[in-house]
Amino acid sequence: MAMRTSKGNVTAQARKKTGSTGGRYPVFDHKSAMAAIKLRHHSKAVSAGAVLAKVARWASAHSDKAVLKAVAAAREADKE
Repeated sequence: MAMRTSKGNVTAQARKKTGSTGGRYPVFDHKSAMAAIKLRHHSKAVSAGAVLAKVARWASAHSDKAVLKAVAAAREADKE
């Protein structure tokens, strides 16, 4: 199954498989994880903390240290 279209957008199947409530914030690669961190406050259906927790789980499972560092920075920014 292709997770991205030829233009680089996330496919509907990828949203359904890897997204949170209603297909929001699909996380399946580095690019989608960074986008989820950036857009974490753009939904009323999913809290920012839940998005960061999901991204952190993905990053830990895939040993993506850059994403883990971005999650830590986002959590610090959200404290303020």
